[in-house]
Amino acid sequence: MAANNIMEVLFVSNANENQISCSAWDFRTGTNLMNYKGGGGGAALHALSVLRSQYIVAGNQTKPLLHVWPINAQEQMTAIRFVVPGAVTALAISPDGSYMVAGIQETLYVWHILTGRMMNTLSKHYQTVTCVKFTSDGSHFVSCGKDGAVLVWNLARVVAHEENLAPLYTFNDHGLPVTDVYVGAGGMRGYMFTVSLDRSCKIYDLNSGTLLLSVVFAEGLQSVAVNALETQVFVGTNSGSIFDFFVNDVPRVKEYHFEEAPKQLCGHTKPSSVNCLSISADGKTLISGASDSQVLVWNISSRQLLKTLTFKGAITNIHLKLTNPAIFNPEHKQPLVFAASLKRMIDPEGADEMPIEIMVDSNTFDDECDYTPRQTQQSIIASPLLSSGITKTTTDTKTEDKDEVKALRQEIDRLRHINKKLFEVSSKQLLRAQKRK
Repeated sequence: MAANNIMEVLFVSNANENQISCSAWDFRTGTNLMNYKGGGGGAALHALSVLRSQYIVAGNQTKPLLHVWPINAQEQMTAIRFVVPGAVTALAISPDGSYMVAGIQETLYVWHILTGRMMNTLSKHYQTVTCVKFTSDGSHFVSCGKDGAVLVWNLARVVAHEENLAPLYTFNDHGLPVTDVYVGAGGMRGYMFTVSLDRSCKIYDLNSGTLLLSVVFAEGLQSVAVNALETQVFVGTNSGSIFDFFVNDVPRVKEYHFEEAPKQLCGHTKPSSVNCLSISADGKTLISGASDSQVLVWNISSRQLLKTLTFKGAITNIHLKLTNPAIFNPEHKQPLVFAASLKRMIDPEGADEMPIEIMVDSNTFDDECDYTPRQTQQSIIASPLLSSGITKTTTDTKTEDKDEVKALRQEIDRLRHINKKLFEVSSKQLLRAQKRK
C-alpha cells in the first residue's frame, strides 16, 4: 500500500433516529465518502469502533444489538445477527481485532470476535460503564463508569477465566462519573488521561499505577484528546467549551486549579456538550463533535476553525483512521472475520474451540490416505476403549490386565495414525485451495 495512497478518514455517528447513524468523511475537504444505513436509534456514546479497516461496529443506544457494516457497503451485514444481553453503553475492539469488550449497564462482556465465544463477564463497577479503551499493545484495557471508578484489566487473565479475577489497578480518585479516557502510547509503560464531571482531568502512570497530576477546571468535563507527544491536552466540557493546556507548563503540584479561565476554542453552540475529541495523525488538526449536531475541524497552531460539518442529531462518536481510500470501492471484497453469532453465555470450561471443516471427497481420501485400518469394525466395537462401561463379571487376573493395557495401546496408536493422515489430507486440501485463488 503506497504511502501517497494513505488517507485519514473520519467516521462520525449521531443520535438521530433516521436510517443513517454513521458516516465516513474526508475531513480535509468535507467530502462524504460513505453513509452507513439501517442503525435506527443511532450509536451510543463511546460505542463505535473500526475493525481492521474492514468493518464498522456500533452499539445501538436503545436496543440490545450491535450494528456491523462492511466499510465499503451502506447496508448492514445480514448473514449474522449480533444480539447482546442489553443496550451497549461502551465498546472497544483490541488493536489486533481479536477481542471485543462491551459495557452493558455495570457489567463488562468480553467476546472472541472470530468464533463469537463469550470469554468472560466482569462485574466490578457499581454503576453504568461509560467508556472502554485498550492500551496501544492490546495487552490491557481500561473501563470507566458513572461510579467514578477507573479499572485497568489484564486481557490475558480475563480470557483465561481466572476465578475471583480482580483489576490490575483500581482508581477511585474521581468524585463524579468518568466521561472519557485516553490511553497513551507504550502499553503499560504509558500514561492515562481521564476526565470527569467533577471538573478534573487526571494523569496516571500505568507502569507504577500512581496518580501524577490532577488539573481542575471551572466546568464539568466530557471528553479528552492528547497529541502524539502527550504534551498538549484538549478537554471538552458539558457547556460547549474546549480548553487545552500543556503538561510541561503546569506547576509541579499534585493538584492544580486554573485561577483564570484558560484559552478556549469557541465554535460549538452553548450550552452544548462536547462529547468527543480527536487529533489527526500529523498533530495539526483537532476535530470535535458535540450535542449541537456539529463536527468542527480546527487548526491547532492557529486555533482557527477550518470547517463545519452539520448533522441531524447529537454527535456521539468520532473516530479517525488511517487507511487506503480504495477500501471504499464497492467491488473490494472484505475478508470474513465473523464466523459465528455472538454467544450470550460463557461456554462451559473446557469446551472445544470451533472446529475447522475440511471438505474431503472419497477419491481424494482414497488417493492420499493409503493406511489400512488395524482393526475391523467389529474389533473396534468390541475394543475396551468403547466398551469401558461394561462391567466384567469374572475376576480380573494379571494376564487379563496386561491384555487390556496392550489393546488400549494398540487403539491409541491406531487413532494417532488416523489423525496424522487426516492432518496431511487437510493440509494438502488447504494448499490446493490457496493455489486456485
